[in-house]
Amino acid sequence: MEKINLLKDMITSGVNNLYNNYPHIDKLNVFPVPDGDTGTNMNLTANNGYDDVKDNHYESIGAYLSAFSRGLIMGARGNSGVIFSQIVKGLSRGMQDSTELNVEEWQNGFREAKEIAYKAVMKPVEGTILTVIREISEAADQIDSTIDLKDFWNQIIEAGNVSLENTPNLLQALKDVGVVDSGAYGLVKFLEGMNSVVQTGEIIERLSKLETNEGGNIDMEIEGEFGYCTEGVIILNPEWIDKLQINTIRDQLQVYGNTSMVVVIDEDILKVHTHALSPGQVLMFLQQYGDFKTVKVENMNLQADKQVQGGNPNVNKAWKETTSIKIERNLKNAVATIAVVSSEEMKRYFENELGVDLAINGGSKMNPSTNDFIKAIEEVDAKTVFIMPNNSNVLLTAKQAEKEETKSKIYVIPTKTIQQGMASALSFDPSASSIRNSTALSKAIKNVTSFSVSKAAKDSVVDGIKVKKNSQMAIVDGKIVGTALTLKALFEKELGKCITSKTEILTIFIGQDADAKSVSELRKYLDENFDVEYEIVEGGQKIYSFIIGIE
Repeated sequence: MEKINLLKDMITSGVNNLYNNYPHIDKLNVFPVPDGDTGTNMNLTANNGYDDVKDNHYESIGAYLSAFSRGLIMGARGNSGVIFSQIVKGLSRGMQDSTELNVEEWQNGFREAKEIAYKAVMKPVEGTILTVIREISEAADQIDSTIDLKDFWNQIIEAGNVSLENTPNLLQALKDVGVVDSGAYGLVKFLEGMNSVVQTGEIIERLSKLETNEGGNIDMEIEGEFGYCTEGVIILNPEWIDKLQINTIRDQLQVYGNTSMVVVIDEDILKVHTHALSPGQVLMFLQQYGDFKTVKVENMNLQADKQVQGGNPNVNKAWKETTSIKIERNLKNAVATIAVVSSEEMKRYFENELGVDLAINGGSKMNPSTNDFIKAIEEVDAKTVFIMPNNSNVLLTAKQAEKEETKSKIYVIPTKTIQQGMASALSFDPSASSIRNSTALSKAIKNVTSFSVSKAAKDSVVDGIKVKKNSQMAIVDGKIVGTALTLKALFEKELGKCITSKTEILTIFIGQDADAKSVSELRKYLDENFDVEYEIVEGGQKIYSFIIGIE
């Protein structure tokens, strides 16, 4: 029992240390404004496993690790969470007969952790969490099994950190923005928490106040994978237990054109994570093998804000405060409009000034779920509904809502910025036909230039533009076009290029980070250099100090 209690303390400390660091892990995915959910996913995964074992009694080390591993698999979120669960599954298998927690037993555990983690991923990528667990395993095998356990664990942590620091040299995407792999960072923090107990006997406690993370998704092109993060845990029907092969699932998902596939079979459980353009197709395929225990379908850039302590409170709170769901829908309105915005100030502007029937406050990350759109459609209760997502990352979610809605006729206008949404809203004519409105709203997108300003969080190179940390970035129609050290210099260098003789009006949304001096400098620049009308609106948005629509 003494060894089991030691292991319990090690796992508790590891989970706590992962929790303490997850906001920082989220920040490591930066291009160059903070983005990412790796820390959130790993933290939620770890805590789900821990909750399953913390109050239970176990007779052996193997039984405890097996139960912890199963809890991780059941609650695994995202690629990082599923791979993390497989690393622990490997530890549990390699140490199923352990009684002493000695060096040789840990060597067996790390060796098996590497093997199972790699097998779970269809196309392993080096420079990730996989590399780190592999190099930790290789380092463990080189250590003399007779050395003191404290020395062994110190060498494990050293090997993990060396491997972690080398990840940018193996993966160009990391090197371009100057960060280490976020999943690998999370794994090292988990192991460092375990090592604290080995070295001192002390469990790392959870911090009462975590590092803040105000960052979120930014308006930029995402290379590679698009679609929905689709996850499911299936309790296998008896006839499939010990018979279903992982490749059977992978091969079919490939036929569907899916990416980021991680498939795990654990006794009677099938766990699948994939990125899919048609999640319904994936779920229907998986259902033939058993009953779903859990299903999660999200836009893959959607962040789990409601679970993030200290995160953006507007994402769900604002929805609950501003929406009442109708139990019965009579489609009492002929037509209605819905737009996604990033603040309460913008919500008021879109509804009161632009005449949008319902603006969804998606918060700084602009990430409403499919269910949020369905609720909004129910709220406006119209035969025809026009949706303006106003963010490239939200388009697929809106289109999914269009597919799922059964009563109203939905038109998703492909607005990718707030500025495009504003132009489309102004073009809406409630007396016109649906086809004419759809054409007019889509055409209006071409008549506006979207100019935004944001401060860089990291040194990086994006679209061939060198970006220095804390510099001001000019973003035009979703792409970074230039930088400057000051806002004044940025206006003079980049904004003027977007204002032509045909420009009639600028609508300027002032963000939370814009001070009075910056606004004054912008006014002065426009007044002295252009004969153009402009309107200044208190936008209240985060991330972008200025959002400017040029028409």
